[in-house]
Amino acid sequence: MDMALTFSDAKKIPIIDYLSSIGIQPAKIRGNNYWYNSPLRGEKDPSFKVNNKLNLWYDHGSGEGGTLIDLGARINTCTPSEFVNQLSEFSPITPLFSLHRNNPKEPENKLSIQSVGELRSNELIDYLRTRGIDEDVAFRYCKEVSFQIAQKNYLAVGFENKSGGYELRNNWFKGSSSPKDISFIDNDSAKLYVVEGFMDFLSIEQLKSKTPAFGTDADFLILNSLSFMQRSQALMKSHESFLFLDNDQAGATAKKSLHSEHIPFMDCSGFYASHKDVNDYLVAQLNPATKRSIRI
Repeated sequence: MDMALTFSDAKKIPIIDYLSSIGIQPAKIRGNNYWYNSPLRGEKDPSFKVNNKLNLWYDHGSGEGGTLIDLGARINTCTPSEFVNQLSEFSPITPLFSLHRNNPKEPENKLSIQSVGELRSNELIDYLRTRGIDEDVAFRYCKEVSFQIAQKNYLAVGFENKSGGYELRNNWFKGSSSPKDISFIDNDSAKLYVVEGFMDFLSIEQLKSKTPAFGTDADFLILNSLSFMQRSQALMKSHESFLFLDNDQAGATAKKSLHSEHIPFMDCSGFYASHKDVNDYLVAQLNPATKRSIRI
């Protein structure tokens, strides 16, 4: 007789096993990170990541992420409870996950912030250097955040949003704490630079010291997820907006949507046309042979 799964049981099921059971295989594997073409939207370059160590997923194109239950509900267009019931009833699949109902319950993989302080970790500072970001830029805008998942503590570079949540990055993790929101840097300017993530913002700050064309007076809208573009239209309308979005399908779709809404903007992706994003361009500048002039 089949036993109904609890939410806690369902969250123990490896996401990569579930995806494999429905015919979805990773495009590449890098350590604990399994990269897929997103099962939630069409794409050619894999930007959907599952961290097998944490058993969490994150879709870089949409800014969504979470546990197996969140993913299953999205894939099957149902409620979380309905998805857990599907797992319980689908006997050909459930045994593959090797659930042991009598084992002690493990803590849920919920991310919680433990502390926020000045950036001190040499490991995090070295990580930022690999992304082309100097300490003086990092210290102005970033924090060192201690966070916990499944009762294990980790450190990450933190960038605060306007609701008090943090975007979190280190050399193996990309995620965020709740609440998720945009970040806005107010320099009392008529210009607005719009970027997808805070690493692109830091990259522009890094480039400004050597590239006068950027100027020093722009406000910054850091979306932290393209899904926040719609709610940011009023802010864009109140400024002369310059877009520095990723050179991918999601970025192209966002710009097309702005055109359809008659939101004026200048597309600045041309100067990093051969790179994925502004940070990718900045890192390339670490090799002097790749330098090129920038005009905005």
